[in-house]
Amino acid sequence: MTKHTSPYVRCFWTGTLYLTNGKSTAIHCTHISHNLVEVESPFGLMGSKKVKLELNAIHEGKQATIKAICIPSADILNEHDKHYIQMQFHSIAEKERAFIDTFVKAHS
Repeated sequence: MTKHTSPYVRCFWTGTLYLTNGKSTAIHCTHISHNLVEVESPFGLMGSKKVKLELNAIHEGKQATIKAICIPSADILNEHDKHYIQMQFHSIAEKERAFIDTFVKAHS
């Protein structure tokens, strides 16, 4: 089996990030690929080692709710006083990953 690699593309989906301390925050996706996602959030990770991500995805008129457990790799305060959070998908349904792959392929 070959390792799946895909480009990182711009993404403007909105959604919610759920932290392990029970807090949630509205986010928007800035980049996405088969394995990785980057979001911008008004709040940081607050010590969360894993987070639940829900994205309101749309592509070519089709809508989907992408739900995933993610492992953050970076939380950087950017020039707009927002947190730029990079994450790797840890647990995601194949149907949702296929939706992401279709989106990435169309925009790369």
